[in-house]
Amino acid sequence: MDKSAFRKETLARRKAIYCAETDAAIVKNFLESDLYKNADWIMVYVSFGTEINTHDFVKQALADGKHVVAPICNLEDHTITLSEIINFPGDLEEGHYGILTVREDCMRIVDPKQLDLVMVPGCAFTKAGHRMGFGGGYYDRFLETINDDCITAALIREDFIFDKIPMEAHDKSVDYMITEKGLSCCPIQED
Repeated sequence: MDKSAFRKETLARRKAIYCAETDAAIVKNFLESDLYKNADWIMVYVSFGTEINTHDFVKQALADGKHVVAPICNLEDHTITLSEIINFPGDLEEGHYGILTVREDCMRIVDPKQLDLVMVPGCAFTKAGHRMGFGGGYYDRFLETINDDCITAALIREDFIFDKIPMEAHDKSVDYMITEKGLSCCPIQED
């Protein structure tokens, strides 16, 4: 199956089996992990649709005194700019495709090198951490700009971890995955 068809089928399946309780279990596992506890500057996507719901996570991270950073997707060149969130959801407004984005008057630009942890969205992953995104290439480009010691992690339902997914050379992988069953390290396997 080609990448586009696999993505479409996976997103349709995700919509069909969405479960808020599963999302809550995944976020709980993440909040209880050392990965979260040891991070100070955390970039997190603001969830939309049937993505793992990150809204409660953002609120908790702010309450815990973490620096929470949100991506701002630049449609012209498919790059990401970062802004720190201090007030959630007050710092945000509805942007393209109905996705919450940082309001222009609330932008607090952050250098990607500042980050300790990046939460990477995706529609499918492998056990080795290979990732299929949503087709825009935003995160693949962005992950080239972070420090080597910055940790990347994905919140993902067990149902969307596959043995193999369609990949291209530029597709970036993650270091860890957090599911409803817990946290796992992703030893990247050479194909």
